[in-house]
Amino acid sequence: MSPESGRCSNIARESSEPMLGSAPVARRWLLIEHPGPWAKNHLETPPISPSLAAAIESGCAELQGRSLLVRRHGRRAPGEAPSWYAVDSAHGTWVTGTWRTSDDLLAAVAAMGAPLAQSEALAEPMLLVCTQGTRDACCALRGRPITAALAKVWPDEVWECTHLSGHRFAGTFLSMPDGTCFGKVDMADAVDIVRSHRAGEVDTRHLRGLARWSPAVQAATGWVLAEHGPAPITAARPGTVDVVSETVTRVEVIGDDPLPDTTWVEVTAEALPPAPLSCGKGPGEHTAYRTAVCSGPA
Repeated sequence: MSPESGRCSNIARESSEPMLGSAPVARRWLLIEHPGPWAKNHLETPPISPSLAAAIESGCAELQGRSLLVRRHGRRAPGEAPSWYAVDSAHGTWVTGTWRTSDDLLAAVAAMGAPLAQSEALAEPMLLVCTQGTRDACCALRGRPITAALAKVWPDEVWECTHLSGHRFAGTFLSMPDGTCFGKVDMADAVDIVRSHRAGEVDTRHLRGLARWSPAVQAATGWVLAEHGPAPITAARPGTVDVVSETVTRVEVIGDDPLPDTTWVEVTAEALPPAPLSCGKGPGEHTAYRTAVCSGPA
């Protein structure tokens, strides 16, 4: 067997594993510009100290947030201070600044709280493509060509970023500020996926989910979009969410035209047969989210 055939992303594609519900879950994002190289655990990348990493993790956890290291595609101006961005994906707003010291990044963490909630500054579009080869080879091998393809069309919006979860779904990227996550993307598809998304016709064949929602809600809203779209990612949103058991959730999906006004979807978390979750590792346990129309709450 060749090394390529054993790549986790190739195995996932061959198995046709469902992606809906697999997007990283976060409502707020702290994006820290860092040219790399990036450590396997991104917050262990110098000059981020253990105490600073703990502060970032704690601050993000309190605000249903997540941190990423990001870098511009191509070279940056020498001597220019790197930037940070605190993004509220639910409202499309952000607070930004620059950093050189740990205190600057602590200020960035603080900005994710009250300053971000009060911000009226609309966030600019960003395309964050996972290229973190130190975490998994598939992310670099599939992510870098996608980055190059997108940068030809949107040179000021494209960034490389660290882990977006789900190595096996590489190439994967996040559209900001809305937080829509796509996976199993090839270089030839990337530009069309973004254009369709921005035209209000999200490509559900590559959709992992809208990151600000739970996996079950991601799966339910994505299913309605796939069945009744094309439509904007925001045309399907959750109403009542009824957690029936550890594995079953019933989600009321409220739709805007052309979607139905209301659709109840039962989402079942199903354990899949063990398969490689990352290159070079043995089979691991993972979950897919199966969807079906239902009559309402249990």
